[in-house]
Amino acid sequence: MSKSSTPSSARDMSTPLLVGACIAWGTVTLLFFLLFTAPGEDGAQPAWFLLGINLLETGAFLLASVLCFRNWRSTQIASGRNVWFWIGLGLLFYVFGNILFFLWGNIWGLDPAVSLGDFFYIFSYIFLAAGMFKAVLPRRLNLELPQWLMVIGIGLGGILLAIFVNLAAAEATVIPSAPGAEVYLSQAEAPPVAVPDAAPEVAPTPPEPSKAPGWVSQLDKKLEPLADGVGLMYLIGDIVLLIIAGTLLVAFWGGRYSQSWKLIAIAAFCLYIADMFFAYAVNTDTYIEGSLWEVFWTFSAVFFGLGAVVEHAVSVHSRRSTRRRRS
Repeated sequence: MSKSSTPSSARDMSTPLLVGACIAWGTVTLLFFLLFTAPGEDGAQPAWFLLGINLLETGAFLLASVLCFRNWRSTQIASGRNVWFWIGLGLLFYVFGNILFFLWGNIWGLDPAVSLGDFFYIFSYIFLAAGMFKAVLPRRLNLELPQWLMVIGIGLGGILLAIFVNLAAAEATVIPSAPGAEVYLSQAEAPPVAVPDAAPEVAPTPPEPSKAPGWVSQLDKKLEPLADGVGLMYLIGDIVLLIIAGTLLVAFWGGRYSQSWKLIAIAAFCLYIADMFFAYAVNTDTYIEGSLWEVFWTFSAVFFGLGAVVEHAVSVHSRRSTRRRRS
C-alpha cells in the first residue's frame, strides 16, 4: 500500500462513521425522551432527566460545530470555507447559550424572562443566517416562477404561523370578564347559602434563598425589562432562517451538492418548529422543560452535522475525480 492511499482510505472510512454517529445521536435522543420521561405530580421532570436531555442537545450542537469547522479548515470545500466558518460559529454560540440557560434555570434555580444565554442564542441565529446566506449569494438564482412562489410561500407560511402562535397565546392568557354578564337567580329564588367558618390564617411560606451568585441575581433583574425585545428578535431570527432555508432548498435542488444543503434546510426547519413550540408554551405559561417537542432542537443539530459531513465527502470525492481525469 502506498503512503498516499492511507489518508485517502481513512477519509473514505470517516464519512460513514460520522454519518452513523449523527444518526445514532438523534435516535438515542428520541428514545431517551420516549422511554425515560417521568413527570412528577407538578408536571416537572426529574433533575437527572433534565441533565440528560441537556447533555444530549448540547453535545449534538458541539459535534455539529466541530464538523463545520472541519469543513472550514479544508481547502477542498466547494461551497466556500467562510460558509462553514459562520455556520460552525453559530452552532458554537448555541452551545454557550445552552450551558448558560441550564445554569440559570437548573443550577441557580432562577426563572428569568431573559437570561445571559438568550444573547448567545440571538448571536447564533445571526451567524447561522450569515453562513447560509453566503452559500446562496455566489449562486445566480435564475429561479422560475414556481420556484419563487415556493420561496415566498415558505416565508409567508412561517410569518403566519408565528403570528398565529402569538395570537393564540394572547387569547389563552386573556383574563375572563367580570361575572356581571352571567345570569343569577334573584334573591327571592336563590337558596340560602351557608357561610363557612373562616379558615385559620396560614403564614406564607418564605421564598427559598437563591442559589445564584450575587452578580447573576443583579444581572437577572437588569435583563428582565428586555423580555419583549428579546422575544421579537427570536421571532425575526426564526423567520429569516426559514426564508433562507427555503431558498437553499430551491437553489440547490438537483445539483451535485444538493444533498448537503437539503440537510441544512431541514436543520433550519427543525429549529423553527422547536422555537414555535417554545414560544407558544412560554406565552401561555405552560412551558415545562423536557417536553417531547424539545427533541427538534437536537434534530436540528444532527441535520447540521449531517450536512457538514455530506458536503465534505462530496467535495473531496469531486476534487479527487477531477485529478484522475486530468491525469
